[in-house]
Order: sequence, then C-alpha cells, then structure tokens
Amino acid sequence: MRKVRDRVRVTGQLIDASTGAHLWADRFEGGLEDIFDLQDDITLRVVGAIAPKLEQVEIIRAMRKPTESLDGYDYYLRAMSNFHKGGREDISEALRLFRKAIEFDEKFSSAYGMAAWCYVRRRANGWADEGSSEFSEAAQITARAAECGKDDAVALATSGIATGYMFEDFELAASLMDRAQALNPNLAMAWHLSGFGI
Repeated sequence: MRKVRDRVRVTGQLIDASTGAHLWADRFEGGLEDIFDLQDDITLRVVGAIAPKLEQVEIIRAMRKPTESLDGYDYYLRAMSNFHKGGREDISEALRLFRKAIEFDEKFSSAYGMAAWCYVRRRANGWADEGSSEFSEAAQITARAAECGKDDAVALATSGIATGYMFEDFELAASLMDRAQALNPNLAMAWHLSGFGI
C-alpha cells in the first residue's frame, strides 16, 4: 500500500503457499475521499479471483477419500470425538476405535496417525508403562502411518510427533512434519505439533 497526498495505491498478490506459484495479482487506485469504495472494489475483485481457485482445490480434496469403508470412517469419527475429550479413558477408547477403523481398512493412514498420537498422549500423561508392549505397538502404528500416509498431512504430522516424542528420532520427525506442512499449509494440527521441540 502506498499513499501520495490524497491518493492511495494498493497492490495485491495471491501466492500458493504450498508451491510458491503466482496465482493472481492486481493493482487498485483511488482517492482518500473514496477509500470505502476502493475497499469494496478490492474485496470484490479479490474474492472473484480466489473463489474459482478455492473451488478447484476443494473438488480435488473431496475426491481424495480418507477411506473407502464407511464403517471404518464411522469408527474414525467416533474415535476423534473421544480423542478430543482428552481424559485417560477417553484416549484409551479413542485408541480402541482407531484400531477398529484400521480393521476395516488396513491402509487408513489418518487412523494409524491418530492412533500414534494416542500413544503420545498416553506417554505424556504418564498413562503408559515404559516396559510394556505398548511401545512396540506404538512403533508399528507410527511406522505404518508414515508408510501409508505419504499424501496424508494428518498421518504425517501425527506420525511425526510420535517419532520425535516417543522414539527420539528428531530428524525423521522434522522431515515428517515438513512434509505434512508442505502438503497442507493450512493444517493447524501440523503447525501445532511441530511446535513441540521437533
């Protein structure tokens, strides 16, 4: 934005954060006495430029189903509800339900990833025994999330936190987080989890 005497010039640019590709640019000028009209004009033109791009991205996203199994997806959603409650029994139930979702679809990467995050929550809260089989189970689930979820930002972010927090492989954890953020720069979970010293 630049202002010269009673004139204002605004330059806008739209960049795809995941690729750095230039999508749109425009320049707007007007007098200070018409600043609100200029603001309305900018809004209309920006929305007009962005809306088709968003629609295209949403269509592509909708075509990528998390799983073909409706039963598996139902278990996944029920697990998510328990996970977000956050209590000890809730996390245990979420883990059970994520495992059930995986039974319906052995390539359900988000379910693997969220199960891995359950193990992290259990360890962080002191609900897991260091010597139990839980750690080998967590290792298998975490590895499977990263393996199946090469194009799944949720699976990559959650396997990243598990890899770093539970198994202290910080280099791999950072790589998984970076890939999650590159796949979906708007996934708050990926940014949130990457802030835990990974």
